[in-house]
Amino acid sequence: MKTALRIFLLVVFGLGWCVFFSPVAVYGVFNIGNGSAMLLFGGLFLVTLFHRRFFAVVKKIWSRRIGKAALAALSAAAVVSAACAGVMSAGIVRAAGNAPPEGAECTVVVLGCRVYDSGPSLMLRSRINTAYDYLTAHPGAVCVLSGGQGEDEPVSEARSMFEALTEKGIDPARLYLEENSTSTRENLLFSMDLIRAEGLPENVALITNEYHEYRAALLAAKAGCGECWAVSAPSQKIMLPAYFVRELWGVAWLRLSGGV
Repeated sequence: MKTALRIFLLVVFGLGWCVFFSPVAVYGVFNIGNGSAMLLFGGLFLVTLFHRRFFAVVKKIWSRRIGKAALAALSAAAVVSAACAGVMSAGIVRAAGNAPPEGAECTVVVLGCRVYDSGPSLMLRSRINTAYDYLTAHPGAVCVLSGGQGEDEPVSEARSMFEALTEKGIDPARLYLEENSTSTRENLLFSMDLIRAEGLPENVALITNEYHEYRAALLAAKAGCGECWAVSAPSQKIMLPAYFVRELWGVAWLRLSGGV
């Protein structure tokens, strides 16, 4: 490997590792998204750094019949995984921009997120602000706030959103609380039950963070909603790569488990 190319790859892989380590360093956030990406970039960095030893080992493995089969299987799995990740990434990006058409009759559904003793988490606050902007711009719209109360949360996620929105001036009569869900799947199932019980429009505009819109839309369709659109709440840039990769794992599991 030429020295210039080696240095370039070391810089790229090192920066990639740092990008996914940033949420750990700044906020202490570690999940399957940044964990798997750090493992990938760290592995590529080490392979590049010790490329001679690595290729010597690969050559030794390739010299055996079972080694050829194993390496071929690993290569095929890597290609298929990369292709699937590309398709899912395109779906995530496309879903995040699937805004409701002007004048569409729909029920806004805001998906919950973590609540701390000090108040809504940064991501939940982003969803609250996005909901406020949408409801202010569409005074005829009604909204379901969805999210139960975890063992370590002072109030339900729905109640936290309700309090924040009404403090901002949103009419409480426009807000419906769904306080029993514990997952995205339950968010959508229970919200659709509430929508039907209240006779609200079954077309929905989902408010969640941009990386989450695709999986939420898949689950909303499974829950029996009509048309499903996205009103995406922006994520912090430092957090987005980790949560984007985590969402790839989430969508893959949803597909493989037969959840949609």
